[in-house]
Amino acid sequence: MGFRDLESFNRALLAKQVWRLLLEPESLCARVLRARYYPDGKLLNAKQKSGSSYTWQSILAGLECFKKGYIWRVGDGSQINIWEDKWIPASHNLKILTPRGQNLLSTVDELINPITGRWDEDLINDIFWSVDVHRILQIPLVQGREDVVAWHYNRNGYFSVGSAYHTQWLHKFGANELIQQAWSAGDERVWTNLWKLKVPAKIKIFGWRVLHGLLPRRGILANRHIGNVSSCPVCQEGCEDIKHLLFSCNRAKEIWRLLGISDEVHRLLQVDRSGSVILAEVIRYPKKLAHLNKVDLAELILTGSWYLWWERRMMVHENTVQSPTRSAMSIVTLTMNYQKAIASTKVRVGWKKPPENFLMLNVDASYNPDRGMGSTGAVIRDHTGSFVIAGARFFENILDAPMAETLALREGIILAQQIGCSKLLIQSDCSEVVETMKQGGFSATASAAIYEECVQLWQEFTSISIEHCNREINKVAHEIARVAFQSKLSCNWVDESPSFILASLVHDVMLFEDQ
Repeated sequence: MGFRDLESFNRALLAKQVWRLLLEPESLCARVLRARYYPDGKLLNAKQKSGSSYTWQSILAGLECFKKGYIWRVGDGSQINIWEDKWIPASHNLKILTPRGQNLLSTVDELINPITGRWDEDLINDIFWSVDVHRILQIPLVQGREDVVAWHYNRNGYFSVGSAYHTQWLHKFGANELIQQAWSAGDERVWTNLWKLKVPAKIKIFGWRVLHGLLPRRGILANRHIGNVSSCPVCQEGCEDIKHLLFSCNRAKEIWRLLGISDEVHRLLQVDRSGSVILAEVIRYPKKLAHLNKVDLAELILTGSWYLWWERRMMVHENTVQSPTRSAMSIVTLTMNYQKAIASTKVRVGWKKPPENFLMLNVDASYNPDRGMGSTGAVIRDHTGSFVIAGARFFENILDAPMAETLALREGIILAQQIGCSKLLIQSDCSEVVETMKQGGFSATASAAIYEECVQLWQEFTSISIEHCNREINKVAHEIARVAFQSKLSCNWVDESPSFILASLVHDVMLFEDQ
């Protein structure tokens, strides 16, 4: 069935039962087990008792797996232990790094100001290291909300057997592979840049496989006792791994030389690291190549890597391949032709006016993962395309880009309420936010508290809807968010638009009039 380890899969299935007990505490099964084994209702703290049934022993085995990936979403903070529980999304182990020492505080609710319902920043700054202070203040709070358990290794916060199996397998076997792989929790820049590259989708997927170390090379297969030959089928020299196949093989070196990037490849090989890490380094820092009509280095290397892998497969099956010179020409041709094709077929879609008696709200966010800061931008226009109001907000503590986009939605709705709007259409270029709101705003992500606020604000409109739009349509809101981040700006503009979005506003109106 493709499972690498049946024991890990079994643990993941048992962890699913733990998730169901947490999700449905009033089910018959949950009530029976709670009465017998954890009468205080705290399943995560449950222990094995003498005379425990086989069912309960199995659930405890699943609980051990579940604890590797759960995280608390802070509500009132009364159920979360500051020092022992997992509740910090930005931390590598999801826990506080500051040692407790002689501190008497024990639960998260003691860090919340009971009057304002917000974090007590003075107290937090006095107790925790600066890194923990920043991470705590990134967590949004909403009064009247209970603490809930979520699953950290799914983007939507809900448990899945697949992600639990992967987590259990890595815990059991993955230490060696993690050293070789380029990806890591929190390193989003590589993935963001990868999916933005102007290369065919199959080459992006190939890059994803390389970054995860999922190419079936002879060296790795031989280590797993699949075949007994580990030498490179192209040059017959050295053990074939990703680094050798794509960068160290004589044929690969010759092709990179013919492409004029041998110095770049040589620089990347100076440090002893795996092929996955080398490719990640290329993707992480974009660079234009002047001698190839400003083609991006990552696009050329990724396309070339895919081509080398394709030729390697041809040679394994005893088919002839081109000379290195012709291969280099094919790689450049494929790279540049694809970029010209997508440029010529791009459909330009502009902002469209809302129906009469409705207002159109566009929201967007800007986020810097290195600094954990962000900003939001919102602009409201009427059915004639005229500017009504715009708002910008700067936030010093934001966990991730999806949270920034959720904050942008909340700030935009509040802006619409301030001008007495009752019929509103909303556009956002974040599909995650749009889909979550269309499904009722239910979320188990770190942004769950903000979604709840949005749902409450949503109910005060007589007619309101949200739709996804592309970045071109959302250009005005994007520009507001960008300027707000650069200037650390928080303000509103009523009736008269700021000068820095004037050109974009006119551009949208011109597109409308041309139609």
